[in-house]
Amino acid sequence: MHVKENSLIKATAPSNIALVKYWGKRNRALNLPLTSSLSLTLRSLWSEATVEESSSGQDEWEITGDPSKAQRVLEEARTFTGDRRPLRISIENFFPSGAGLASSASSMAAFAKALAKFLGEGTTSLDEMARWSRLGSGSSVRSLLPGYVLWEAGREADGSDCIVSQAFPPEHFPLSLVVCVVNDKPKPIGSTAAMERCRDTSPNYQAFHDRNSFDLERALSAIKNRNLQGLADVAESNCLAMHDVMHQANPPVNYFLEGTHKSISLTRELRASGVPCFFSIDAGPNVKIFCPPEHHQSVVDACNTLTELVDILEDPYKPPTS
Repeated sequence: MHVKENSLIKATAPSNIALVKYWGKRNRALNLPLTSSLSLTLRSLWSEATVEESSSGQDEWEITGDPSKAQRVLEEARTFTGDRRPLRISIENFFPSGAGLASSASSMAAFAKALAKFLGEGTTSLDEMARWSRLGSGSSVRSLLPGYVLWEAGREADGSDCIVSQAFPPEHFPLSLVVCVVNDKPKPIGSTAAMERCRDTSPNYQAFHDRNSFDLERALSAIKNRNLQGLADVAESNCLAMHDVMHQANPPVNYFLEGTHKSISLTRELRASGVPCFFSIDAGPNVKIFCPPEHHQSVVDACNTLTELVDILEDPYKPPTS
């Protein structure tokens, strides 16, 4: 979504949650992933970026934390468009930042979209926007499209075949999401630093990457056939395998807290009781529970019984409007 008001551009982008995750980079400078990944784009957890020309003669930033990631995106957009006007930039997340909820992904995707409209005058291709946003956050490219999104790692050194595409629209296999927020504060170690530590010290780092194509094939097949149990099997095992890589690192990277374990157990108990659902956990303590839309409230009610949570975020499925 873009809104232009008196030369001010606004763009929004939602978060996304990977069902088959990547956990390592083949080129850190270009943020190229070592393996491909598959995600579901959300609707209710989102970021907004605004861009307008600065009257001070220099860039002005309103952004939470270090703007260096966004500055990389901006420089790439300027190089591509040749437009180097000083800008006034605001980036805001409308959900907790830095807590393993993919706020970097949504914020960099929103920023790339705003720059594409402001500097690129609306003619920038999806692949080009993805190249910009990827420099700020690799997984941001998945937030540029709705539904089930495939991010292909590629093999080319320049990243030209590292592309993003929609594998299935959201209405093909509707899922709602409930997030058990165990901790809404920034995590103790960022994803990039944790990936590097795992690459250098975790004995099962390579084994996790070796299973990537197998997990992708299983996940895509499950989504195609609307097989929730099949998707649950691969999403949960892939997620736990990624965290096992972290736990085996030296020193270990352990994002899990008591509420994380309780949320996992709750998901399994719900499934055993007949409520179809499954979990995934990114680099952080917070647990995402997916379920068919008609079971959304049952999952929310169950999560409300957990005293270890600081919040519950909801992303209910909404059918597309005609």
